[in-house]
Amino acid sequence: MTESAIARKLRLFFVFRLLATSYLYVPIFMLFQASRGLTFFERLALGGIFSAVVILVEVPTGVFADRIGRRRSMLLGALAMVASCLIAARAHSFGAFAVAEALGALSIALCSGADSAYLFDFLREHDRVHEYGHRESTASAWHLMGSAVAFAGGGLLAQIDLALPYLVTAGVAAIAAVVACMLHDDRPVTDERLPAGIVMRSWGGQIAAALGEVAKNPRLAWIVGYSAVVFVLLRATVYLYQPYLHDRGLGPVSIGLLFAGVYVIASVVAYRTYQLRHRFGDEALLWSLLAVLAVSFVGLAGAGAGPWMLALLVVQAIANGLYSPLTKPLLNAEITDSRRRAAVLSVESMARRAAMGLFAPLVGLYGEADVMLLCGAVGLGGLVILAFARLRLRTDPAISADASSGNRARTS
Repeated sequence: MTESAIARKLRLFFVFRLLATSYLYVPIFMLFQASRGLTFFERLALGGIFSAVVILVEVPTGVFADRIGRRRSMLLGALAMVASCLIAARAHSFGAFAVAEALGALSIALCSGADSAYLFDFLREHDRVHEYGHRESTASAWHLMGSAVAFAGGGLLAQIDLALPYLVTAGVAAIAAVVACMLHDDRPVTDERLPAGIVMRSWGGQIAAALGEVAKNPRLAWIVGYSAVVFVLLRATVYLYQPYLHDRGLGPVSIGLLFAGVYVIASVVAYRTYQLRHRFGDEALLWSLLAVLAVSFVGLAGAGAGPWMLALLVVQAIANGLYSPLTKPLLNAEITDSRRRAAVLSVESMARRAAMGLFAPLVGLYGEADVMLLCGAVGLGGLVILAFARLRLRTDPAISADASSGNRARTS
């Protein structure tokens, strides 16, 4: 493949990342569900359902992507989002919203892991794997910038009709599906004549192998745990910002524009994360990200609708921008067998979705008052637990020996 062809395929991948997660409904979905009669607990319970479905299908869809091609998995993920949004736009009951959430979860699972695995192996195929950290930062920046534009548009459309952001998101996801069709075909060569029973046993073995790789690698397991804690806090903002800002007198347009501003900042930080990693080191960024994020929730609990609140939202935007381009390279560096890369990345996604599945109903039961303090407590508690686990990784001779041999293997 020529240099220009490689550059074109990379641009198409970035466009897919931009479109596939441009969910215009995010700034208003809590308000939309409330307008359709759902209580605060029911709205948070839908978040639990979303996470539960992701947990059930995450690793199987990762194996699915490894076996039939990451591009095809991404295509099906975009189409599942089309269906999810169309159902949500017409939903008037908890059950209908639950179906929409389940399809949205399936969409996330089909794309999650598959996209990063696609990028990593595409670069490796063309002897550019050393560019992965930089390319992942760029892809994350495109994704976050797409979200920023979508959130601004969603807030404006919500002024006309709260269902419009869902309908437009369905259209954007349909375009993402078209872009996926134009990506490099990465379907592995397999023997399609194998009996169904053997194929199923093979898939089951690959699922077990992916879970086993995480369980047997303490460094990989630690990164998975870290990712889960940070993801819970960042994902919680999607649910909490809307009622939080609404209580401070902001309408749909203002909320949408504020969401957009937060994600513009996150996009800029994501684009620069590759340079930040080289300047400050992964270790310093990992601890700073979680510590500052946890403290920012405590600050938001007592902030009004002024500059202090905006400053703390900026802090959380910076954390959001750092998260993916910081953790994805660390995860990929620990995966030894690229044939199950998407499956292992799906294990990480399953772990963080499981954490969110437990946390979302807890927030719903806790109620809207002082919920920011709850998030801050979870972040600080996770920080302490992760610090103790990290200390064990450094002091356990067996783990240290494994780390040294692994590092030699990866650099040889």
